[in-house]
Amino acid sequence: GQLFESITSQKISEKLKELGFEIKKNQIDLPESIKELGEFPIKIKFEHNLEAEIKVIVIEEK
Repeated sequence: GQLFESITSQKISEKLKELGFEIKKNQIDLPESIKELGEFPIKIKFEHNLEAEIKVIVIEEK
C-alpha cells in the first residue's frame, strides 16, 4: 500500500543510527524516496570505492 509519508535517505540514516550504525545520508544511494510498503535493495557507499547493499523493509506500523 501507499505510505502516509515517504522514506528518505535521512530517515534511513536515522534508523541505522538507532541500530548502532553511523551512516550519513549522503552515503545512501537512494535514487528517489520510498513511497510504498515492500522490500528495497539500497546501496551504501564507503571510502575507497567500497559499497554494500542492504535491504530496507517497509512494513505497516501497528
